[in-house]
Amino acid sequence: MKQFSFLLISILILIHFSSCNRRVRYIYKENQKTDTVYTYSIKSEPYRLKPSDVLQIKIITPEPDINKLFKIDEQSNNVNQNMNGSNFYLSGFTVNDTGFVQIPILGNIKAEGKTVSEFRTEVATKTHQYLKNAIVSVKFVSFKISFLGEVKNKGPVYIYQDNIDILEAVSRAGGVSDYADMRNITVVRNENNKRLVYELDLTQRKLLTSDKFYLYPDDIVIINPIKAKIAQMNFKDYFFFFSAVTSALSTTAIIINLFAK
Repeated sequence: MKQFSFLLISILILIHFSSCNRRVRYIYKENQKTDTVYTYSIKSEPYRLKPSDVLQIKIITPEPDINKLFKIDEQSNNVNQNMNGSNFYLSGFTVNDTGFVQIPILGNIKAEGKTVSEFRTEVATKTHQYLKNAIVSVKFVSFKISFLGEVKNKGPVYIYQDNIDILEAVSRAGGVSDYADMRNITVVRNENNKRLVYELDLTQRKLLTSDKFYLYPDDIVIINPIKAKIAQMNFKDYFFFFSAVTSALSTTAIIINLFAK
């Protein structure tokens, strides 16, 4: 009976230390030299706009009355007051189902399939037909990444830039927990009305040269747990069962000893 209890306690200790005594490694390379610079070619395809994307468009001129025609004052004030996704959705310009953005005075301008820079150039060209000295600003504001699993801050993270890589995105989510498996990251992506699922290993240097290193808007990143945590979770499910069995065996042994006397 004592041997069984000792074995049970030993299993608990082993699981605990196997999960705690570990080092989290990003783009790890064994035996790498100190102060050595490694160079990697960047493979980042520029993001191309699609329906339901939201853009912040500002057309600024020296004339306040002209600015009002484009509703610039109203839009910029709303954005400055509350920098969050819902406000951008309400005050920004959305790419409609046909791939166009409707802008006051300028009309419908094709956005689908263009990069933000290409669309900005198109808006500026249209604007300068009416206003020679206008300043045009176009920013992509619906860049959202959702995180699940072993990260400090689960849920959506809004990115206020045109692109982001997986390492920076994880840091925006507060970093990983002690139980994160850096070799087993799942990314779910919606592309051409299909769900693409692929795996990432954040300990491999070759990831830096992969096109998967950069994330796209609306990607879902799942940080899977290490096996030790799964073992702990399973152990908790069976802990009460083992406790009940141990208690029953102890009680049975006491009763047998009493009657044996």
